[in-house]
Amino acid sequence: MVNTLSFAQAIIDTEASLKKIDTTFHVFANFMSDRKKGNVNLSFMRGDITLGSRKNNHLFRLTYAHNSTKFNGNLFDRSNTFQFRWNHIINEKNSLFMFVQSGNNLRSYIDQRSLIGLGWRKHLYLKNKDYFDLAIGPFREFEKYSSYSFNDESYPSTENLTTRISFNLFGSVKLFKNITALTTIYSQWRYNNINDVRVFGNQYIRFKVNEKVSTYLRYVLYYRSVIYVQPLKNDSDFLYGIEINI
Repeated sequence: MVNTLSFAQAIIDTEASLKKIDTTFHVFANFMSDRKKGNVNLSFMRGDITLGSRKNNHLFRLTYAHNSTKFNGNLFDRSNTFQFRWNHIINEKNSLFMFVQSGNNLRSYIDQRSLIGLGWRKHLYLKNKDYFDLAIGPFREFEKYSSYSFNDESYPSTENLTTRISFNLFGSVKLFKNITALTTIYSQWRYNNINDVRVFGNQYIRFKVNEKVSTYLRYVLYYRSVIYVQPLKNDSDFLYGIEINI
């Protein structure tokens, strides 16, 4: 199933797989590729895989995501992200979580971004399969940016180690019998500078064909209030495709 999204500065969103994992072992995967030759030579590959299982009140997810794009033989974009996530369910409305993540992103000039964090998640609204959740918690962040040139100026590689506070919102609403809308908003605030914030928004609409196959539409937005690398801009993406749930 298409449940994972690696975007911009290596944010992993596995929200769509969360409520589908039970005591059995699950595999959720998404693979897309395209290759064009002729006047323009373009190829891209995008894929991710999540392994998930639940044992008693413990939920485990292991995710790997890869994106790459080549234009006229030159590598235009490449990212790799790995994440391990653990949730401990306290009761019907409260849970704790911990995660470890590492990745890189060529387009964002990130040679390495590593995170370790924990937090608390609460159901603010829960009825049948519809829900609205709040999650909050700190995480430690290490970033290493590669050297680059911009406007005829050279910039050396830099490293940044800090702590951020995450404030996240999650929602899922069944609009019709076979149509579900999922919304994810991650905000990450630097602990000693509230003007340094990153916001990731993911609006996802799934059209269920049967128990194994669905189609989807997804709009993604990534915003940075502080740009650490001069050429970078805020990103958005629109995706559509097919999902397979094994």
